Amino acid sequence: MKNLYAALAGATILAASAVPAQAATETFGQFAQKAVNAKLFSYTKLDSGAAKKAEIKATNLPVYFLLGLNWLPADLVGPQDAHLSVDFVSNLGTTGAGSSRVQLFDTVTSGSISFIRDTAAAEGSGTGTNLLTVSFTKAELDASQGAGAFTFKSNADSVITFTSDFLDFTGVVSKDFSFSFSGASPTFDAPLASSSNSMNFSGTGTFASDPAPLIGGVPEPTSWAMMLGGFGLLGLSLRTRKAANSVTFG
Repeated sequence: MKNLYAALAGATILAASAVPAQAATETFGQFAQKAVNAKLFSYTKLDSGAAKKAEIKATNLPVYFLLGLNWLPADLVGPQDAHLSVDFVSNLGTTGAGSSRVQLFDTVTSGSISFIRDTAAAEGSGTGTNLLTVSFTKAELDASQGAGAFTFKSNADSVITFTSDFLDFTGVVSKDFSFSFSGASPTFDAPLASSSNSMNFSGTGTFASDPAPLIGGVPEPTSWAMMLGGFGLLGLSLRTRKAANSVTFG
């Protein structure tokens, strides 16, 4: 568990550096692999002549998912046992200068990310298991030649949709996400205009929005205040009515 919280702390730091410049977002969720250093993500080079293609995948990867929000129901507090599946596709080769490489993941195929709770929660809608599902177009992989660590993240052109059985994103105006990949074997190696060699690696990640999502089915502090105020007025009204209806006999 100590390694888990270290990994989640590292993911939070990454999120702060990966937020697009025009978006002041707040991290609401993050994950870490249960097997912290296991290379359970794969990057596959699918280049064929002039056609460039690469895919990053993970299927039913055991993770802990942590919601960093107030007013959470009791069974959503703390690391949630979940499984992660991702599928990111690029139809473009890399660009860059020197040893730097950027590979854009474009609009031809939408990317997908899903965190499914191992068991249904008592709260929530639907199946009570969808902690977070993300669909998006446009994102990027940032790496350096020969590096064993790199990032995959949204950018200023990303179009992102968040859905959840527990979170309400109705009022959200900005969204972003960032994955930190490490321990790549073999290390990243992409000639300019091509994809990298195939490799495997481990990962952590963060998800952010502006404003933070609401907790579905749980009143916000202002709502609680209004409810409590309403109960107080109701009590006062009942006491006043009781006093008015009292009759004193001599």
